[in-house]
Amino acid sequence: MMPRVLLVDDEEVFRTTLAKVLRARGMEVRDAPGGEEALARLREGPADVVVLDLKMPGLDGLETLKRIVALQPDVKVVILTGHGTVQAGLEAFAHLAFDFLQKPVGTDRLVQVILASAEERRTGEGERP
Repeated sequence: MMPRVLLVDDEEVFRTTLAKVLRARGMEVRDAPGGEEALARLREGPADVVVLDLKMPGLDGLETLKRIVALQPDVKVVILTGHGTVQAGLEAFAHLAFDFLQKPVGTDRLVQVILASAEERRTGEGERP
């Protein structure tokens, strides 16, 4: 079963392009331009994996991560950001992020991480690629 993915990024072109790529690989994809919208999408229905940007207007990525985990504790969150720092990565992992990737990231690498995180959610165990 292909994962249900929620893409959260304020860069519309990036978000819509990535959504098309993931759909072409058979994934069910919803998207949101920010943290509040992401939480609303999760209230509408669960996701297996959330791909989340850190730097967004309004609710930032780390606060969004905390709220996502509180709302849906079993979801796997992959941070994908162009503004990552070691400190931000450590904070993301402290709040249960599955992985932390820097933009630009290759599509194959991102798909590999999404599939691995969805498998870990499904089985309760797994390996990070």
